[in-house]
Formats: sequence, structure tokens, C-alpha cells
Amino acid sequence: MEINFECKKCKGIFDSDVGIIKMNEQTFRSDFEKPIMCPVCGIRTIDEVFLTELGQSQMTKATMDI
Repeated sequence: MEINFECKKCKGIFDSDVGIIKMNEQTFRSDFEKPIMCPVCGIRTIDEVFLTELGQSQMTKATMDI
């Protein structure tokens, strides 16, 4: 599944294939099968990126399928 993010470090907006998305029942946060890859900064954690408006829609669609 491709999700649209904005990197907090370089401010770049990019799509990243995060694979299968699961919800962590302890933290109520998304767990991604693959790492988030910023084309400029490399691997980023969920705390190092923002979800764009498009990314929020993509995440909603992905988690509704769970």
C-alpha cells in the first residue's frame, strides 16, 4: 500500500510503499510491513513524518479494510 507522507526533516512530500498496514492493539498506532522511505533522508519512523491530506485518506481506506 502506498501512503503519501511529508518528511519533517527535509519537508519533502513523497509516496512510500509501506506494504501491509496493521493496527497495534497496545499503542493504537499503525504498524507497517515495510519502512517509510523518504527519497532524500532515507528510512523514517512514523514520528519523523507527517501524513498529508492524501495520506490521511489513504490510511483511512487501508484501515477500514482491516
